[in-house]
Amino acid sequence: MVIGYLGQLAGMDFAQLICRGCRTLLMYARGATTVRCSCCHIVNYAPGPNQVAHVNCGNCQTTLMYPNGAPSVKCAVCHYVTNVNVSTITVLRHYLN
Repeated sequence: MVIGYLGQLAGMDFAQLICRGCRTLLMYARGATTVRCSCCHIVNYAPGPNQVAHVNCGNCQTTLMYPNGAPSVKCAVCHYVTNVNVSTITVLRHYLN
């Protein structure tokens, strides 16, 4: 697996995120707080370890959990796409054992 190999290159641990500006897949050193996209130059905030966010579905009000930083989330119950913005989210950290 290429990503797995690159993730161990030179002893560094890498993570990935989707650019909020142009939707390009970005790879960055784990632990970075921001990542500048080389295509559109937007600065993206890198989520912390195991960080997720919650928002209520804009249609059926089901609580949805999604990776922090996603621009929208699709409800698994009614399939409505809820756009996420800072005023509608509560960010919680979940640590896996």
